[in-house]
Amino acid sequence: MTAVIRHPEWLTLQIDGQPFYGFDQEWYPQGRQRMAGCGPTVGSDMMTYVEMKEWKVPAVTRDEAVRKMLEVWKYATPHMHGLYKTHWLRDGLNQYMADHGLRGKAESMSIPALHLVAPRASKVARFIEEGLRADCPVGFLNLHSGTEPIPYHWHWMVLVKLEDIGQGHMVTLWDEGKPLRFNLENWLATTKFGGGFVRVMGTEWEMD
Repeated sequence: MTAVIRHPEWLTLQIDGQPFYGFDQEWYPQGRQRMAGCGPTVGSDMMTYVEMKEWKVPAVTRDEAVRKMLEVWKYATPHMHGLYKTHWLRDGLNQYMADHGLRGKAESMSIPALHLVAPRASKVARFIEEGLRADCPVGFLNLHSGTEPIPYHWHWMVLVKLEDIGQGHMVTLWDEGKPLRFNLENWLATTKFGGGFVRVMGTEWEMD
């Protein structure tokens, strides 16, 4: 089983002649935005994808991406230590969609630091799978990477693919324009601070 967004090209830009996957918080014009802007950047990826599905409005240049990032910032403004709760991004995206007449509903799943009360790995995998099968990238809040090769803690990234490998699931994320894979079950078992996920369900399917 593999679940993947249908149109990765909608979020693939050409930067210096090379493909750049997703948007980058380093494109924000202000220092605080560049430092704390991973959450609204991921929200911008998600909303750009939804708008392409419903309106066929692409963001194919860096300037267009930055305009979307600045717009979403107003709905998912980081707090003092960033956007470190999943419901903050969820609620911001729901307000953005309501204000812009977009169909769909953002939903969140939090992963607490205490493993005993965290949702089962199968439930987490199903949450991600259903989000990707609804054809929208899934926001991933990684407060601690555990033993997985995810380079940044306390960081939002966008998930685009989930693969069942028999003994667990491999997830593909995009960050800083590059793809990276990690093992979902191992992350859940070894993360010290948890994190969470945000998906968007019920958006309009694109017309082929």
